[in-house]
Amino acid sequence: MRFVFLIIFAVTTTLGCRAQDAFRLRTGDLLFQVNGHSSYTEAIRRVTTGIDQVEFTHVGAVSVEQGKTYVLEAVPYGVIKSPIEKFFRNSLIVDGKPVVAVGRLKARLRKNIPQAIERIQALLGKRYDFVFDPDDDDYYCSELIYATYLRADGSPIFQCAPMTFRDKATGEISPLWIEHFKRYGSEIPEGVPGTNPGDMSRSDQIRIVHRYF
Repeated sequence: MRFVFLIIFAVTTTLGCRAQDAFRLRTGDLLFQVNGHSSYTEAIRRVTTGIDQVEFTHVGAVSVEQGKTYVLEAVPYGVIKSPIEKFFRNSLIVDGKPVVAVGRLKARLRKNIPQAIERIQALLGKRYDFVFDPDDDDYYCSELIYATYLRADGSPIFQCAPMTFRDKATGEISPLWIEHFKRYGSEIPEGVPGTNPGDMSRSDQIRIVHRYF
């Protein structure tokens, strides 16, 4: 019986890997993700909306290195380089599929990708920006992309917009955010210029070229 279980597990795992490997990711692709459940990701979902109304809570950049695929991302323990398999494991799973979409820079902008990836690599180890401060040297996920994906003249490829922490359903600032910023002794940066994964997924600078869900 245990032998049968191991065979089933191996087949399921292999099918999952094949489903993820079927689409060929390129260096510089952006992976928009809905994370697994936590109070923090739930707070993000309540205030952002991505393409086709998907409530993306995270974004990372693909780096293909010597045949292996990694995701460069800002997560609560800092700016890191994760194996693609780990990134998928951290996704919300719906009907056996990770809720991840692939955004690709439009052709005219792709020449900027090598420098963008170099900039992120130089920031590995930086702290996560829990208070969404645009003037510090910490980074939240979409801030990392905003700060490193630049045109040749140094201007950002993606746009900032006034941040809001108001619940889409109620129009009030969510108690989750009130508690979050209280924990860090910071004012809620309502209206301060910033970014989020949902807005970035709807940018006219990219095309959504694949969805894993």
